[in-house]
Amino acid sequence: MLRRILCIVSVILSLNYFALAHSHIYVGINVDGISNTGDENRLCIFGMPAIIEMLPTGDYLGGKQIYIGEIDCWHSAEHDTPYQLDDNSQQSNWQISLKRINYSDPVNFWMEDEATTLEILLSDSATYAFNEPGWDDDEGWHFHNHIEFLASADGAEQAFSATFTVFDTGLTGFIESSQYTLNFVTVPEPASFAIFGTGLFSILKLRRKQ
Repeated sequence: MLRRILCIVSVILSLNYFALAHSHIYVGINVDGISNTGDENRLCIFGMPAIIEMLPTGDYLGGKQIYIGEIDCWHSAEHDTPYQLDDNSQQSNWQISLKRINYSDPVNFWMEDEATTLEILLSDSATYAFNEPGWDDDEGWHFHNHIEFLASADGAEQAFSATFTVFDTGLTGFIESSQYTLNFVTVPEPASFAIFGTGLFSILKLRRKQ
């Protein structure tokens, strides 16, 4: 009976984690949200907290614990907002890509495509193409990609940062965004996870960094 209860609680906690991890990083245009100010054709990254927390996974690499960012989803700006990439009146011609400018610690911080578990953006100036525009009745033409932020650290309160731009390789002609820096900090393991021991997050199928 106790084992069953622990299993149920474990599943609930895992689902809560994934719900939390599904917050979005948005890519759009018109960063100030105001028409006719000269930025209507320039891409932007927005919608992020000042600091993204990274939770311990229970896995280790070279004696350091692997941490994972709470936010992993990149998404085009929401439909019917001042930041959307088009008016959805016809199929979109944009193809948005992400460019790595730099990492504060390229040895202990990296990114993986969640679908393939392969590391991406292996060096400064490397690029990663988001999905081609897809249609959804609620979201219009949009892209939606899951990319994990990972770091190996000695413990909590270690800081990392990563700077990017986004650019358009399609026919729309959007101007490359200004540089945008995401800031991360490792946090202690929540007490509620401790009873399950290490390895709870093995379901994330983290690829060992070579």
